[in-house]
Amino acid sequence: MGAAPYILPALVVFAVFTYYPLGRVMYLSLTDADMLQPRPNLVGLQNYSAMFANPEFWRSMTVTAIFALSVTFLEVALGMALAFLMNAPTRLQRLLRGAVFTPVVVSIAATAVVWNYLLSPASGPVNQALGAVGLPGPGWLSDPNTALASVILVATWKGVGLPAVLFLSGLQAIPRELEEAAVIDGATRAQVAGRVTIPLLAPTTMVVFFISLVGTFQSYGLVLLLTGGGPAGSTNLLGYYIYQNAFSFFQMGFASALSVALFLLLLGLGLLQLKLSERRVHYQ
Repeated sequence: MGAAPYILPALVVFAVFTYYPLGRVMYLSLTDADMLQPRPNLVGLQNYSAMFANPEFWRSMTVTAIFALSVTFLEVALGMALAFLMNAPTRLQRLLRGAVFTPVVVSIAATAVVWNYLLSPASGPVNQALGAVGLPGPGWLSDPNTALASVILVATWKGVGLPAVLFLSGLQAIPRELEEAAVIDGATRAQVAGRVTIPLLAPTTMVVFFISLVGTFQSYGLVLLLTGGGPAGSTNLLGYYIYQNAFSFFQMGFASALSVALFLLLLGLGLLQLKLSERRVHYQ
């Protein structure tokens, strides 16, 4: 019988919760399904042609690309910097580790409530602090010029803890002998970090980069609670655009076509990441 009886339950669960929903969404993307229509009609590639002809789709893709790349870059850079701080033997090491990881376990709803208060134009502490030094405080989440940047900063605050912990794990797996040998050869701390430690973190960096990128491309919760995609569509991420079409406009067929486009985009990024890992990342 081999290993089949042992892996069959896992395969069944995987098929029911992964492949069936994926197949269902692909089918719905070829129909005119909506929330009020029990039996959708096949319309071929009509939803896809409407998607590519819709300027709101391309605007949403642009906003999503800016958001995803900005948050991913910040999470990788700040996560690595925080990992170096958390790895340093100081009295505040445990406190720092707890403080860095706390936002990860805070719910998105609580995060949105806190940051809505902090960034409130009239009574928020941020604008009050700016006013105390004579600087005008903008409408962080209500101004099209600052809304996307504000959401990027909140998303980075919420998500940077996980990359920091992953980088910390990578740092602790690096043999100390390599860094000690570089110090004996006369390298400064900055040279050891730049020429020994960070290159040895390449596998972790690649994993963190991909996890952050995939997660940010699927983001919609923070946007839903902070800005609702506004103002003037400046924070309308693709994930929120899909949610909006499915549950606000009830256009399940069109929303499914958007979901398939997002799936293919993430699949392409995954394949690119695997290709880059083979060429650029060395594990030994």
